[in-house]
Amino acid sequence: MITLGLSLLFTPISVSAIPSLHIYFIDVGYGDAILIQLPDGGTLLIDSGKPEAAPQVIAQLETLGIKQLDQVILTHFHKDHAGGLSPILKNYFSLKPKLWIGLPFSPFEMEIEPEVMQTIDMLKQYPIKILQKGEQLQPSPHVLIEILHPEILSGNQNEDSLVLKMTHGALSFLLAADAGPKTQRTLVARYGPQLQSDLIKIPHHANETEILPSFINAVNPEIAILTIGPNTYNAPNLDILEAYQKTGAQLFRTDQHGTVHITSDGKTLQAVTAKP
Repeated sequence: MITLGLSLLFTPISVSAIPSLHIYFIDVGYGDAILIQLPDGGTLLIDSGKPEAAPQVIAQLETLGIKQLDQVILTHFHKDHAGGLSPILKNYFSLKPKLWIGLPFSPFEMEIEPEVMQTIDMLKQYPIKILQKGEQLQPSPHVLIEILHPEILSGNQNEDSLVLKMTHGALSFLLAADAGPKTQRTLVARYGPQLQSDLIKIPHHANETEILPSFINAVNPEIAILTIGPNTYNAPNLDILEAYQKTGAQLFRTDQHGTVHITSDGKTLQAVTAKP
């Protein structure tokens, strides 16, 4: 296994110790499933991978001894992000869940892939909050999540997907879902240096032909996570990965490293991978 301890160039916001945050970028092939163990012991799942990836997510939950999911966020309704949620909900959702999404899921408002309809049908049983730019979530007293995007929906699910910036102590994590070049430009224009984050989940599995150095340099991460697996899109674009590495970021790929476990103590990051 690879273990890294990264000392970051930030002054802690408090001299007192805060409980650790654990983030698992689960290896679900081409797709996203991000499991967060909150400092107070709660759990948050961001996306769920494809329907066939549900067993991997459930296996990770069982390995960690997690008996329920307290909170779930879906960034958008493509099958590689939302398709696996239905079997996960059946096994692990708490009785009074908190559920947030970034887009309305009415079939009349946007096109839904058939693989996601089972998830949509189940979601209709729960109270759901649709998130927009400017809102904040505090899933734990020590964790703040800011919604950076979207503001006005364009009709393109990738460009409209939720972009979240999570803060734990002095550290920040940019979870950029499938944000494409248009959204990345918008984020740079809107936030500039405020995009800087210690870790980034690389947008859209590096499945873009266009490289945006302005975005990559604004984020300037210590760690870059690529969630990737076999696909028909010729992803990832290796030039995009090289651009991240040129900033000095340590790159982790779920297709090469397996599930990536990030631990934050609010001051430093540690990464452990499932594969050497």
